[in-house]
Amino acid sequence: MQPAADILAELADELPTAVCVVDPAGTITYANARATDVLGWGATRLDGRSVADVFGPLDELLADPVSAGRKRQVVRADRREITVGYSIATGADEAGRPRHLLCFQDITSWQAIIEERNRLLKLAAVGSTLPTLLHELKNPIAAITLTVELLCEEVTEPGLLAQLASVLSEIRRLSLSLDGVGAIGRDIHSPRCAAIDHTVREALIVLAARARRGSVHLRGDVADMPLLPFEPAVVGAVVLNLTVNAIQACAADDTVMVHAGLIDHGRTFSLTVADTGQGMTHDVYCRCTELFYSTKRTGSGIGLALCHQIAAAAGGELEITSVPSFGTSIVFRVPVSEPVRHQEC
Repeated sequence: MQPAADILAELADELPTAVCVVDPAGTITYANARATDVLGWGATRLDGRSVADVFGPLDELLADPVSAGRKRQVVRADRREITVGYSIATGADEAGRPRHLLCFQDITSWQAIIEERNRLLKLAAVGSTLPTLLHELKNPIAAITLTVELLCEEVTEPGLLAQLASVLSEIRRLSLSLDGVGAIGRDIHSPRCAAIDHTVREALIVLAARARRGSVHLRGDVADMPLLPFEPAVVGAVVLNLTVNAIQACAADDTVMVHAGLIDHGRTFSLTVADTGQGMTHDVYCRCTELFYSTKRTGSGIGLALCHQIAAAAGGELEITSVPSFGTSIVFRVPVSEPVRHQEC
């Protein structure tokens, strides 16, 4: 007859949950097949290894409060880091010797789902509060702008005039930023035509002060264009977000170059923002157009995602090229004529 211990071991190897038995000294005395698989040890058994070397210090595992949801980052044998959820219970064997039963599973993919859910909840919250917030802010900002512009016309003292001009520049930058946030979900195409070349130049004038504060050289090359069926606020939002991102990626004496004009015999509007900054790593490049993803401590993670959304909705594209330590070039292209939208029957 097969010993009971062998039967229990065979049953444990069939469990979908990883199981380890740990003695009071922190040594693993038994590990089922799933534990070996989760921790990446392949055919090598975990028996006899210290739990601190493959999972975490025993005293920390026992001290983690259950109410906080027991989980930790674990480095597998192949050096890949995973998120593991676990539970640990203390009991005794047949001889009355204490032992700990550690059960765990890889929840890395679950964590990704939770993070995506949180990202979508943020997006829903922004969408529901944004219209009211923008309305409450833009009206007083317009009144302040008008007042400062009138003061600039009346004041003759050079020092005070320079200060008012600085205030006016900041107010215009704030207004441009609000237009950028308000462009979320809006179409770039418009039934009315506007001077988009003027919109781009005006945005660059406002952003010039931002570049100067970082000792970044901002250069603009905006071609004269006919009136285009675009929404100026949305175009301004694209210029703002791409240019600010470029400035933030630059160190002192780096350069940001902005070029705008018509290509493809006037059928496509093209905006290129290129910088000589730090560039993106491969991981950042792969995620740079995700909403709310940002590597900057104070970043919103909205800029590139917004520009990508606007281009895609207009039948255009956002082309990104980046080399670490050499810089980034982003090209925003949209057709001048709005594409035909096929409605479902």
